[in-house]
Amino acid sequence: MKYFRYVLPLLALLILSGCGTKRQTFEPKSLAGQISYDGNLPSSIVDVVRDGATLENGQIITKDGLQNVILPKGFTFLGASHNKYLATSKCSNLIIVDQNSKVVYERKFDVIVASASLKDNKLAVVLGNNKLLLIDTKIDKVLYSKQGDAVYAHDSKIAAPYFLNSLLIYPTLDGKLLIIDMKSNKLLRDVVIKSEKFFSNVIYLDVLGDRLVAATKKRVVSINPKTMSFIDKNVKDVIVLKDRVLIFTQEGRVILTDADLKILKTKKYKFASFVGTIHGKFIYIVERAGFLIATDINLKSSNVYELPDAIAAYVFTTNNKLFYKDHYFKLDKTRKR
Repeated sequence: MKYFRYVLPLLALLILSGCGTKRQTFEPKSLAGQISYDGNLPSSIVDVVRDGATLENGQIITKDGLQNVILPKGFTFLGASHNKYLATSKCSNLIIVDQNSKVVYERKFDVIVASASLKDNKLAVVLGNNKLLLIDTKIDKVLYSKQGDAVYAHDSKIAAPYFLNSLLIYPTLDGKLLIIDMKSNKLLRDVVIKSEKFFSNVIYLDVLGDRLVAATKKRVVSINPKTMSFIDKNVKDVIVLKDRVLIFTQEGRVILTDADLKILKTKKYKFASFVGTIHGKFIYIVERAGFLIATDINLKSSNVYELPDAIAAYVFTTNNKLFYKDHYFKLDKTRKR
């Protein structure tokens, strides 16, 4: 009883003091202008993945913009390949639809689909239990299967498998890359980025030239035929350029590195919370409090524009548009005060 007599007042003090705290938000010193929406979407965004978004009416947005494709009710977009669109449901079904919204392939799995990619008739799937599958959709046959280590939680940003000539690169939910030879359907190599049981999935994967760049929430790796480099940061997003890499952190920092992840320059936006990035004429960063930060590729100068809304729901960006709720605006359409 003596223990509780001292502990309970302390807990009460902590709770009361916590109620009085206010989250500090990004407040730019000056604004270069305001942004207004350029148009409306047919309905609101209800789901977002790295490569696209799903609207409430079943339409999808890809990196090429709004599509006329309508998904069946209960399905959300996963990815696209040459006028074929992947979608999944909470009931663990995966479908492929064509540009006329016709379902041309369907498969039921035991667990939810985390990510998937399609090349011709080859379907690469990462399931929610970290199982990897390669399926020939023409004959509906599993060509490769591997059960990964158990994971207990993963980030909502999940990289999709990457087809690279005769190779297939799987990003796993426990922070690894598995490289498969599709001629023999055998594992050639596995690369550990940063493997943990919680929130360790690969959130970014891209190949530019002979360089592969991948990231989890805690580490970015850059791999070429001769070397492998890494940098440990609290990663929010990554953009890969020809000979440079931009890393956006959870603390509101932008880090410019060379191709081997050697830091060249950093820029800190105090209290900023990044929710989206775009690589167009400039580097554009969507900030949660309702701002768009535009900076040059060398991080020498930046301008901040005010968005119509704070970001409190799904947002998706292409190389020239930002989609939010049921609105969109085009980049380089800023309105000065």
